[in-house]
Amino acid sequence: MMQLKLAFKLFWRGLTDRAFSQRVEPLLRGEVAPVAPAAVIASAISKPPMRSDALTLLAVLQREGRLVDFLKESIATYDDAQIGAAVRDIHRDCGAALERLFALKPVLDQPDGSPVKVPVGFDAAEYRLTGNVAGQPPYQGKLQHGGWQATKVQLPQWSGVPSTAQIIAPAEVEL
Repeated sequence: MMQLKLAFKLFWRGLTDRAFSQRVEPLLRGEVAPVAPAAVIASAISKPPMRSDALTLLAVLQREGRLVDFLKESIATYDDAQIGAAVRDIHRDCGAALERLFALKPVLDQPDGSPVKVPVGFDAAEYRLTGNVAGQPPYQGKLQHGGWQATKVQLPQWSGVPSTAQIIAPAEVEL
């Protein structure tokens, strides 16, 4: 089983890292290559290039929904109908990406305006109390927003080189 895991790691690393592929290629041809200590090999295989998960998410939302393009472009010269048409596509595509990556669901699955009991010992990450907060829990209130929680986190693994870790979307050049 360990060999299968190593084979997959080598496959993906070879597919995404040209320098690594060039170092491994002589081994596949049966040529003698300098032997590196096992710790160095394990470190090289197990450490993916560093990039913020936030940038990876932003790159996905840009690639699939053109969210950054929309937010960075001035919409002052467009009429409401043009903006609405653009927003429909962005809303649909970014929403699908979020669902695929995080499988979002409400923290409280009740309609807004429903009565809610906030229990003793509640977690502030789960409930945000607004309005006239006085006394001790349990509290009775009215749901203003059901909140959101991820039921999974499945961000793609970034496989670039450190010099491009801050790139969200490449420049597009038509030839």
